[in-house]
Amino acid sequence: MIRGVCFDMDGLLFDTERTGAAVMDQAAALQGCRLTEAQWRSVIGQSLAATQAALRRWFGDGMDPERFVADWCRLMLDYVRREGMPEMPGAREALEALRRRGVKTALVTSNGREVVREYLEISGFGPYFDQVVTGEMVPRSKPAPDIYLLGAELLGLSPAECAGVEDSVNGVKAIRAAGMLCVMVPDIVPYGPELAPYVDVCLGSLRELEQALFEKE
Repeated sequence: MIRGVCFDMDGLLFDTERTGAAVMDQAAALQGCRLTEAQWRSVIGQSLAATQAALRRWFGDGMDPERFVADWCRLMLDYVRREGMPEMPGAREALEALRRRGVKTALVTSNGREVVREYLEISGFGPYFDQVVTGEMVPRSKPAPDIYLLGAELLGLSPAECAGVEDSVNGVKAIRAAGMLCVMVPDIVPYGPELAPYVDVCLGSLRELEQALFEKE
């Protein structure tokens, strides 16, 4: 029986992955660098620290990773303050449905606490979550299971009592490694046979989440 649900944020609750990729390009350009599509796709779902480590591998002394992350955060927050927070279809409805059922919820995101705090404030999603876990709170980034294991622990549940919901390859691998039911709602990365070992349920949108989790009850 599912008693808790752990949600990713970018590309799942908020339509921010494409904007985030464009902003990564802008942040790299400020230092005279350019990211390939393969590079930015590879860090989708990873923490800011993991992204910094990747930048060091790719650019060496040609880029300051700390400056890159600071620029990225500033540009993303400028965007959402100006444009508002773009919600993914069914996100608010899914969270409200879980609240009505008394299911515990955690936001489990690799993004940084400053960005997460403002995203939740702008969107009004904060009250939907019993716990918020950000990338700085765990030693290893997705696809390691640390962030999902901490989400379950803070909810007071075992991983087997929880579902994790993700849109990224790194994310679904983390859920599977944590021992949770894995739900994927694809965004930039499509579902394919290579993801089948990690994904229990693939949905078209979060509008389908309540039925997928509780239809057998």
